[in-house]
Amino acid sequence: MRRRRFRLADVTAVAFSAALALSCSQPAPPARTGSGPAPDIGYVPTPQNVVDKMLDVAEVKPTDVIYDLGCGDGRILVTAAKRYGARGVGFDIDPDRVAESRVNVRNAGVEDRVTIEQKNVFEVDLTPATVIALYLLPNLNVRLIPQLERLKPGSRVVSHDFDIDGVKPAGEWGVMAPKPSDPDKLREHKVFLWRAPIRREKGY
Repeated sequence: MRRRRFRLADVTAVAFSAALALSCSQPAPPARTGSGPAPDIGYVPTPQNVVDKMLDVAEVKPTDVIYDLGCGDGRILVTAAKRYGARGVGFDIDPDRVAESRVNVRNAGVEDRVTIEQKNVFEVDLTPATVIALYLLPNLNVRLIPQLERLKPGSRVVSHDFDIDGVKPAGEWGVMAPKPSDPDKLREHKVFLWRAPIRREKGY
């Protein structure tokens, strides 16, 4: 069954990539103003009610340190800081997203709890974090496994829409939210949760 799920995940990734390409062409996105390597995935914001669900299932507390890998506009970290008093660090390779996140953090008044760094997420030491937030494609989630395996026991990993192939989640939820390309239409978003220690299933 896991081999079959892997092929379906690949199909989902292709479909998601196609949707990203479509959303980036209608209308055309603003030109990149920063320098640096291009990201592995286009930016699609997580709907706020999905953000809320991610933080809820991760049982975020004021003592938590959240790392958002591919932080986009910083909304997950801003929400975690304002609603739960948690601290967080956002990482994004795209300088435009880093600049946008920093503006949003400043405007929300949470600069004392949230910082944003321009880094490749595959080069980040995740061990200081107690919560990891993801909205990446399935193949990128799999690439993170070696880093996630080093998380402290009890740390949580929460992902929007995509699971981690070969690692069984502790829970899975569906959340209805507007489509980024058509806010008048709803689609089901998935939220997945894992608890450290993160371990691959046998056969992977």
